[in-house]
Amino acid sequence: MSMPGFFTHVMLEKGWRYAYNYLHFLTFYNTKRPWLVKLLQWLEPYPAYIEIENTTFCNLKCLMCERTYWNEKSFSLSFDQFKSIVDQFPRLKWIGLTGIGESYVNKDFVKMLRYCKDERNLIVEIYDVFYFVDERKSEELIDLGVEQIYCSMDAATRETYDKIRVGSDFDRVVSNVRRFTQIKRRKGKFFPVLDFHFIVNKINYHEIIPYIHLISDIAPGSKIQFTRLLHRYPEIDHLYVDVPRQVIDQSFAEAGRLGVQIFWNQNAQLNKPSMQNCITWYMPFIFVTGEVIPCCSGNEANQRERQKALSLGNIFEQSFDDIWRGEKYKTLRRKIRNGKVADPCSDCCLYEKPGGCAT
Repeated sequence: MSMPGFFTHVMLEKGWRYAYNYLHFLTFYNTKRPWLVKLLQWLEPYPAYIEIENTTFCNLKCLMCERTYWNEKSFSLSFDQFKSIVDQFPRLKWIGLTGIGESYVNKDFVKMLRYCKDERNLIVEIYDVFYFVDERKSEELIDLGVEQIYCSMDAATRETYDKIRVGSDFDRVVSNVRRFTQIKRRKGKFFPVLDFHFIVNKINYHEIIPYIHLISDIAPGSKIQFTRLLHRYPEIDHLYVDVPRQVIDQSFAEAGRLGVQIFWNQNAQLNKPSMQNCITWYMPFIFVTGEVIPCCSGNEANQRERQKALSLGNIFEQSFDDIWRGEKYKTLRRKIRNGKVADPCSDCCLYEKPGGCAT
């Protein structure tokens, strides 16, 4: 869809305030303009976008997920804890509510969504496996007007899917996706935009093209984001596979033939941009236990304790304003500005640096 067409839908369903928030997000967070990157790095504006992990409980044991290999006790944010975090960002425009857990296991998740939509008028993005998104939850998400949902679904067949998403059910997920799409069409709604996330590994590598066909059937008009395994660590190293340029080219050709829009995540690029181009520090990620890290790109490296030890502060122990203006954050932003790697960024898989994630 063209940008003017997209903003027409935003104005019709959301109004001018959401249109402004979208324009802000697309202008600043997604910018590739070097002069704008530099301007943000020098001005260091208080974050307008954040991600909050609302739970680390999960009903699945996905092969590529670091949580499957943790010894960490699981936690869920209460609504009051969540509100106390969000309220520290008075000019917040966008929020991601997904971490290393299944959001619907948190009994306060829908209440959090309602607060973001009804009280704060925020653009909301979530990732979900669609295991729990039955008819009632579909109606709820659509009526709330959540803007963006990514369905995490990594196979085109039941046999492959059930090997990867252990504890889930391929047929149930496909049924939930179909129903969600039908309900949205019946209600005549553009939002939530439903797109799909496919993490490429050795088990599902051969199903990239069939997957494009599947999504064109069960959710017409949806986009697909393909992502290589973000990090390599011992428990999942056997799943890692490089994605040849030929396969990427084939996926684009088939998607074009079917009218499906796809993109390959930045981590799939073999030649990374310089750390000096980083803009992701402008979207801090907050763990369910309160630790603040620069962004989400160090997640899924199975280095949770290390991430906590190198965090920039804990939002349950001090205000985010104090953390943001503290020496740790200042040092991190200064190093990024100079193209150096700060300790909390050592597992980044998006920008060029020595060591770290899979390359």
